[in-house]
Amino acid sequence: MAAHNPIFCDIGITEKCLFKCRMCRLWQSPGNEQELSITEWKNFVSSLEGFGSNIRIHIAGGEPLLKDGILELIGFATKKGFTSVMVSNGFLIDEEVAQRIADSGLGVISISLDTLDEEKHDFLRGRPKAGEHAKRAIDYLTKKGARSISILAVIMDPNLGDLTALAEWVNSNSAISSIYFQAVSQPIATPRDQRWHTKEEFGYLWPKDKQRTDAVIDQLISYKKSGYKISNSLRQLEVFKSYFKEPHKLSGGMKCTQGDYVMYLRPTGDVLLCGSMAPIGNVRTQSINEIWFSQEAESRRQEIHLCQESCLNLINCFEDKDLP
Repeated sequence: MAAHNPIFCDIGITEKCLFKCRMCRLWQSPGNEQELSITEWKNFVSSLEGFGSNIRIHIAGGEPLLKDGILELIGFATKKGFTSVMVSNGFLIDEEVAQRIADSGLGVISISLDTLDEEKHDFLRGRPKAGEHAKRAIDYLTKKGARSISILAVIMDPNLGDLTALAEWVNSNSAISSIYFQAVSQPIATPRDQRWHTKEEFGYLWPKDKQRTDAVIDQLISYKKSGYKISNSLRQLEVFKSYFKEPHKLSGGMKCTQGDYVMYLRPTGDVLLCGSMAPIGNVRTQSINEIWFSQEAESRRQEIHLCQESCLNLINCFEDKDLP
């Protein structure tokens, strides 16, 4: 079957980060000297025009604002007609940076905020004043007229009791467009381990009280039904409940089709259809069109279709309905 054009392009612009998040170990990476330059990234963005301008560009890290020229790249993508989203911890966003973000035309700036309890957020993100800076970043972005500000929160045991209050705060804050919840999964940049959530190193992140977990998610579902600014679909929230009961079991006949519509790029230009599988090419040496429609890509899509693993991407990037 011929591949569709991609709809989403996820760019991991850098592995560098100034936080030491409990649910991630990417911060242990020394960074990669082979990261693509902003000029190379611009060339890549230009090449996406061959797929049409409907591709949504999602930029993450590490912390993207540590990449020199990142806002220049976003401005370039905006002029090309692409909508871009950037996830940031907000720590580096002062008034000047907020103005530059607004001027870049960034479609959505998503700020990581797991709880309104700043001390707890600081603990989870491994950086003093992380919560204070996240809230201040929202104020600066609002003042400077950023297009859309959203919140990204990870559902974990330490912040489980704080999530409904966070949803209420977002709903009452006219400056914030939405909140998106993700379920905690095996920390990024750690060796694959199906038992990670039962072990001492990371087990404290995993919600162990299933009744309490269900009650919190049911309240979020109730808020969603009543019109709260929760961008998760109702079905995804239900999937979270199943996932926290049986983390390795696919829920409700779910099947991963992300390789059909989503490309992931590492800082080095490697292109992946699944973060747990080998790259299918590199944009330094091949065109993205050649990579996307290659036999290697088609073989990887077949592997993904057959995969039965309940993984981070399937749980947290879940679509409520089939993509066109």
